Amino acid sequence: MANPFESASWFQVARLRPRLKTHVRVRRHRYRGVVQYVLDDGAAGKSHRFQKGAYHLIGRLDGERTVEQLWERLVEELGEDAPTQDDVISALGQLHGSDLLATDMLPDTGELLKRHKKQKRQLLTQNLKSPMSFRIPLIDPDDFLTRTMPIVGPLFGWFGVLLWLAVTGAALMVVGTHWQELTNNIIDRVLSADNLLVMAFCYPLVKVVHELGHGYAAKAWGREVREMGVMMLVLFPVPYLDASAASALPDKWKRALVGAAGMVAELFLAAIAAMLWVVLEPGLARSVAYNVMLIAGISTVLVNGNPLLRFDGYYILADLIEIPNLGSRANRYWADIVNRHIFRTHGMQPFDATPGEKRWFLLYAPAAFVARMIMLFGIALLVATKFFLLGMLIALWSLWTGIGLPTWKMFAHVFTSPQLHRNRGFAVRLTLGAIAAAALILFAIPVPHHVNAQGVVWLPDQAHVRAGTAGFITRVAVPEGTMVKAGQLLVETTQPTLETDVAKLDWRRRELQAAVDSGLGGDMVNRRISHLEIAEADHRPDIQRQRRGELRLFAQAAGEFVLAKAPAPDLPGRHVRQGELIGYVTPGHADVIRIVVPQDDIDLVRRNLRGVRYRIAALPGTTHDGSVVREVPGGTRELPSEALALGNGGTIPIDPTDSSRRKAISRIFLFDVSLPRELRQVPFGTRVHVRLQLGWEPIGWQIGRRLRQMLLSQFNA
Repeated sequence: MANPFESASWFQVARLRPRLKTHVRVRRHRYRGVVQYVLDDGAAGKSHRFQKGAYHLIGRLDGERTVEQLWERLVEELGEDAPTQDDVISALGQLHGSDLLATDMLPDTGELLKRHKKQKRQLLTQNLKSPMSFRIPLIDPDDFLTRTMPIVGPLFGWFGVLLWLAVTGAALMVVGTHWQELTNNIIDRVLSADNLLVMAFCYPLVKVVHELGHGYAAKAWGREVREMGVMMLVLFPVPYLDASAASALPDKWKRALVGAAGMVAELFLAAIAAMLWVVLEPGLARSVAYNVMLIAGISTVLVNGNPLLRFDGYYILADLIEIPNLGSRANRYWADIVNRHIFRTHGMQPFDATPGEKRWFLLYAPAAFVARMIMLFGIALLVATKFFLLGMLIALWSLWTGIGLPTWKMFAHVFTSPQLHRNRGFAVRLTLGAIAAAALILFAIPVPHHVNAQGVVWLPDQAHVRAGTAGFITRVAVPEGTMVKAGQLLVETTQPTLETDVAKLDWRRRELQAAVDSGLGGDMVNRRISHLEIAEADHRPDIQRQRRGELRLFAQAAGEFVLAKAPAPDLPGRHVRQGELIGYVTPGHADVIRIVVPQDDIDLVRRNLRGVRYRIAALPGTTHDGSVVREVPGGTRELPSEALALGNGGTIPIDPTDSSRRKAISRIFLFDVSLPRELRQVPFGTRVHVRLQLGWEPIGWQIGRRLRQMLLSQFNA
């Protein structure tokens, strides 16, 4: 049996005498009580982290002793805890690939060229995996940062902290005061053609400030910054600066401050822009200030500050909780769980993580995946509303890189990984079975299907006292709160122009009749036309007289008279529009609930309604069964009650331009649901939560329908 310490490739490295290059420095870090060593490559501005075990080898690479001599000494000192020959080869390969080793052999130019090409391929692969942000390195900014550091150096102290707090605090008060003006119709304003040009100009400038914040913070702690270039962020060319050399700083708070410096600089810039936006007159300068405030404020909070995305917030979190490579290690931990506990792969090395780190990994990996997908598809939909083809391409590429490619890798692992050679059959059967079960659950097994809606306990239509025609209220005939009978006079209104219109029409009728009488012997065709005009003139006064009769409003049913507009003494002289609600004649009890169904759900409700269950908001403990007794013909945008509006606890978005706050953005449909006798004393206008039961349908089809509706509404299709 072969010695597990030995390797068939050992002869290739055993006689080498490697040493670390002179510009490499070793720094000792501690993460959650575990010592790790960081090789600081000052020439490249990068750092490389190794476990303490690997450092037993790396720390002894002096160029004098061979690799075999070093390994034999480690075996003598550490015994079974010593690294195997494969471990040594792997560590040397990692050092060599990072260009940190020098040996006693002449450099192989062919191998150096091959390594350079490999690095370029890795950069291209990384860019393809991140279609929303790929990098093009351009310059070395270290000399510029060093020369200008004396100018910005005073900001990295208490003076800078107090200045930042004062400016951003003042800006927050300004933003709070003008919040409505800042956010009104923000999507259309941002994506207008003119504003996109301004944003294209502002975005790179804001990001220059952001990246220089990282660079100056790194220089403040003595680090070198060796790479700056252009990153295509959602197809916008913006600068980036590689300050990863700060990861070699032993103090986690300094590392976190370097990561946060870009956001701090952006928020300071946003604060200045906010105060300029208030004082500037409308024009190009004010538009620039608005876009700078928007870019530096919203992008910092939602993108750079989000620890679930691979931007500044991620690195700050990883530094503060002392878990380097948080995202990649979390993904590997989930893969280890699948291999170890689901595929039952035996002989695996324990996953190198503390219990606290494993808890972070369990939560972080799925949360980061969801956040990444939401951001990518949110950006794709936002772009597609203005540039459909471009948005769809972004969405498809995001779908492939976020879901398709990981799925492909999973299948490749199951069918080809040497790690599963002993239990591949079990892993394949389990994988295919899981896929079949998921497909069965999603698309074959029906589950209860329903639509949620809201409504109010509704007065009957005849209980509403509405103005029959436009006019002015002259008298309220009965006091508010009086019990009235059907047909009793409630309100009198007047419209002075009606009497004048009736008189004009009477004179016009007499004029036409006189013309006919004077031309009795004339042309037959003209007499026929005159008779038609007289008939019309007879009809039009009747219409006006009917309108005059509608100026007096009578009770349509018996009940208590309640005013809806104002106290009775304030109503005389007030103008009302035709159909405007003046008051109610409330009966002794309620009969129906009026519910609102959005346009997206109306077809489902009409075709598949099986039953209705509802819960009265004032009686939360019980639910009740009901049935639809009437559908109000046609759709409308007028809500039956303000309580159903989104801003008042309802579910229907309201048109922000409507002063009455009762006009929905899209069409709605109204249904009346029966109210049982025991609930008829519930006050009118009480909110009701309704579940419209639509039978059974597989959940996959339900989700697909909702996604389709969302896309159609997004593109106004």
